[in-house]
Amino acid sequence: MRLLITGVDTDGKSCVVSTEETQLDDVAPGFAMGIPYATASSPPPPRPPGSAGLIDQFIEPGHVRWIVIDYGPGSRTPMHHTDTLDLQTVISGSIELILDDGVHPLSEGDMVVMAGVDHAWKAGPQGCRINAVLIGTPPPA
Repeated sequence: MRLLITGVDTDGKSCVVSTEETQLDDVAPGFAMGIPYATASSPPPPRPPGSAGLIDQFIEPGHVRWIVIDYGPGSRTPMHHTDTLDLQTVISGSIELILDDGVHPLSEGDMVVMAGVDHAWKAGPQGCRINAVLIGTPPPA
């Protein structure tokens, strides 16, 4: 399973800061587990300031919302940022994550840690379903 972690570069532009393969370790017979990402504090650290429009999720810092999003075939979102740390998994279909550093194609099973950075989405020809856990973050420092 592929995991992309987003952040900002030295110029404040949104980018993928790491791409990793998440490994599952056998814990007991018939049971394996992996930890793609974990926070070290609650609430998470403040998100970076964005230059695209803010989509306010109305989630208090440290509070959690779990959502499922369906993107229709070829649908797009405008470039935006949120006031949340989003842990997202592509459940079905495909989608392009668009950051300041370019386009990152995602398909079923791919995961993204979206750290409140500027981004947009463009769904693939069959659309896409994403499972996301949103954690409220404090405003930029």
